[in-house]
Amino acid sequence: TDVIVAMGSVNQAIEETVKACSTKTSDVEFIADDATRSDSAFLYQAIKTAIAAGAKTITICDATGAILPDELDAFIDNLYANVEELKNVVLGISCSNELAMADACAIASIKHGVREIKAAAYQVNQISLPHVSRLLATKGEAFGVRSLVRTVEMKRIIKQIEWMCQTSR
Repeated sequence: TDVIVAMGSVNQAIEETVKACSTKTSDVEFIADDATRSDSAFLYQAIKTAIAAGAKTITICDATGAILPDELDAFIDNLYANVEELKNVVLGISCSNELAMADACAIASIKHGVREIKAAAYQVNQISLPHVSRLLATKGEAFGVRSLVRTVEMKRIIKQIEWMCQTSR
């Protein structure tokens, strides 16, 4: 009974928060941190609640970086199968790079319907924006997506960021 009460309280908090944010912007994002290790029924209900309250983007996170691309594919397929409302919003993903699989997971997730990824221009244990952008520019059409990132300009900017972040200057 305590678990059901806790789920109800969390879902109520999700609903209230998303509705409050919706009064400030039309593009509210709900981020399910550590979603890949969450209880499935709880996660599905939390996402349904967020969408019903007005969330336009749902981002799922692999905060530990412990998921492999094929496992993420199955996870996303299960999300779409159990949360039909996801078809009406943008699905996003964030992955830690603990196992050096974040970029591969990002590409796999895009193949399975994810339309937004959280990536870092300067490598900080996240999906690599330069790597994924180049890959999408080269191979994106093979799975029906394209990136509008201007990779030549991005490469120059990232080199400037790296230079500014060097502690030995």
